[in-house]
Amino acid sequence: MNEWLTADNILATIFAVFGLAASAVTIWYRPRAQNRKRIGYRVQMDTPFGNSNDGGDEGALTTVRIGAFGNFLEGLDDATVVLIRIENNGAETIAESDYTSRDALHGLTVVFSDRTVRGVAVTQPEVNDEYLLEHFVPAGPAGLHSSGRKIFLPPVPLNRNQHFKLLVLLTGGPVNSGVRITGGLQGGDVVRNKGVSIDEELPLFSRQAKWITAALSLSVSVLAVTIAWPQAVVPPRGCETGKLTVVGSTAFNQAAKALKAAYEKDCPGSEIDLRMTGTTDGLEALVSAGEQAEGRSPAVIAFSDGLRTDADRYQELEENYVAISTFALVANSSAGLPEQGLTREQVRQIFTGKLTDWSQAGGGPGTIKLVTREGDSGTQEIFERKILMGAQTVADNSVDCETLKAADKNDPIIHCKQDSTDEMLNAVADTEGALGYSELNSFEKFPDKKTMGVLSLDGQEPPSTNDIATSTYLFTEVEYAYTYGKPSTGSLTRSFLNFVTLESGQSIIEQAGHAPCERAEMREEMQERCQQEKDEQLAARG
Repeated sequence: MNEWLTADNILATIFAVFGLAASAVTIWYRPRAQNRKRIGYRVQMDTPFGNSNDGGDEGALTTVRIGAFGNFLEGLDDATVVLIRIENNGAETIAESDYTSRDALHGLTVVFSDRTVRGVAVTQPEVNDEYLLEHFVPAGPAGLHSSGRKIFLPPVPLNRNQHFKLLVLLTGGPVNSGVRITGGLQGGDVVRNKGVSIDEELPLFSRQAKWITAALSLSVSVLAVTIAWPQAVVPPRGCETGKLTVVGSTAFNQAAKALKAAYEKDCPGSEIDLRMTGTTDGLEALVSAGEQAEGRSPAVIAFSDGLRTDADRYQELEENYVAISTFALVANSSAGLPEQGLTREQVRQIFTGKLTDWSQAGGGPGTIKLVTREGDSGTQEIFERKILMGAQTVADNSVDCETLKAADKNDPIIHCKQDSTDEMLNAVADTEGALGYSELNSFEKFPDKKTMGVLSLDGQEPPSTNDIATSTYLFTEVEYAYTYGKPSTGSLTRSFLNFVTLESGQSIIEQAGHAPCERAEMREEMQERCQQEKDEQLAARG
């Protein structure tokens, strides 16, 4: 559900609903007043007779008249002319029988409040509506006639939107005196219309316009639903499905977790099982799986801190360098750590029991306690090879890192071992005076590091991932991804290995705090450094 709630899907849904609503309103909209029979009227002109406003295109007087205007004009200084528009603006046709006047001879009555009718004429209707004139004759009670302040109109049938106009000559009152039309309709109204501009009039759509609007709205809605509807995820090119087991270095655990999450998200149907319990454990699990696979490459990848080709049973393994990891000396800060850090010689003297107090190494007074990894740890192998350089260290002689075992009570310094990087960091954090080592990024992300500090080595701080390619800092090592033989093309093992060693996975590895060997902007420098690390390790093994 949360994956569906994206900004694009929400907007698509909103516009789909809005489009359907707009279409519905357009198709079914009809002004409320038009849902029944209705005659509307309005005064379009009310002016003194002789005014320059002649009504524009309102039409000429017909032969249907009450008297002749000219007969009434002499001496009538207060004469006014009014033009009235009467129209059917309802939803239904109005027949003669729809009018409800009591005398049954006329339909509507025009009433002037303060003026007397002197003459009235029907203006020329539209060409197609000329037949309407027949309803205004003959004169008399059955046709168009006036009396005093009133004009009596016959029951004129009107189709929808059909109209006629009255031009009336009046005396006895000023312009804009009251004008109203009375009368009734069966199931309808006679009302005064409000004069509005074209921009103010509510739109009325033709049937064709309504169907076009509906089709467009439906198209937009289908498009929006298509965008918002959960789609079947198509894996990117190179993805494979199935199950893969990834084992090995605890120092590379955070990077492995990030790689697993990214690959499984991009490649549905893939399942990656992480078992990061240590380099040696991982390599042994890989070899065991390879031996059981009977000549095939098993679905197992092992991450290793450093090159592992020393044992005969590893001869079938194929290494792929992935990144360079930086390691660091870490110590409990309770005793006051030496500001200048430690030299490799001082580290060797500490681990061989020649220096046992921090004050002897430039720090404050406090007993040094050693915390290291088990012998099958890749990190431990790197530490022994690069920092201790073969020096014989004090043996493991403590369970809790605080007290010596009874059999080792004469040892000069306490030394305890831990199974994983996190366990080592916990032991250093909890033990006053403790000294250990860790992959740098694991230390940086360790939740409880307030009581610990990183020590420089031979005057050098651990380099950032950006500086590793040119740094001379010693405590670094290549991280390798091992497979048993060469995985077949199209296998999940090959696909994940490509992901790890090529650009997409390399970016994730860098975010996890390791310097990728295939780093795009420094590819040549990083590959040279990775190869250099490999050559140095091979040379050290003879």
